[in-house]
Amino acid sequence: MRAVGEVVSSKPVTLGKAAPVFTLFAASAASGLPAEAGALVLSAAEAAAELHAFRRNAGAGESSEKRRKKRKRSDTG
Repeated sequence: MRAVGEVVSSKPVTLGKAAPVFTLFAASAASGLPAEAGALVLSAAEAAAELHAFRRNAGAGESSEKRRKKRKRSDTG
């Protein structure tokens, strides 16, 4: 396996940022990825986007008990 480039940053990124980065990398002709590898990277991009959406919407489904506890803590704090 040959090197494609170099590490630009090793800082963690959010899922919301990771999905577009994966997509752009897979679509880039400069990546030099074989078709199978590009499909895997696109699959990872879709998975990251779905997980991001799930986590973003998971807060909306909080139980009323959790909301009550949060409210109590903020009122007493």
